Amino acid sequence: SPLGSGAAAQRPSRDTPIVRCALALRRRGPLRMEDIVAQHPFMFEDTFKVKTLDDSRFERAGRIDCESESFGNNLELDINHIIFPVSPGDQLHVAITDNVSPQKSRQLSTAYDHDKRLLGPSIMDHFDYVMYGKVYKKDDDKKNKTAVVHASYGGLLMKLRSDSVQLAEFHVADAIYILIRKVQTD
Repeated sequence: SPLGSGAAAQRPSRDTPIVRCALALRRRGPLRMEDIVAQHPFMFEDTFKVKTLDDSRFERAGRIDCESESFGNNLELDINHIIFPVSPGDQLHVAITDNVSPQKSRQLSTAYDHDKRLLGPSIMDHFDYVMYGKVYKKDDDKKNKTAVVHASYGGLLMKLRSDSVQLAEFHVADAIYILIRKVQTD
């Protein structure tokens, strides 16, 4: 046997992300951003409309209050509005994940790991604004089946309110990334 010691050759499963990407490329050409984003395992994903922006407290940071377009979720988030300017009425696609590496098993632990020259293409390339932080508090209201996740992104705070099923993957001390891009409206 060419594989040595009598091992039988196994065909790769057709249900792995790499094989699905290769099959999609073969069928219709390069993957679109929507295909890549759809295949990434996000912990949370939704589209929000910015209700208010409070930038009166700090020079470069403001707090946005957003309401979900479809699920009734609420997001309060501090952002650097110099880097990522938003206005009331803007629609934002928000995704939260615990890993942005193209190799899902690789955990990124230092700023050098996120260098595009070392990391290569990642899910971050498909968003306008990305922050890395930690979950510091989670409130579960079992009676109403709702949950609130509190996270800090280097001092910029997030409060995400949703039903407890959508936030079940979040735990205190989890390292998470929030990825945001503006939704183009016609």
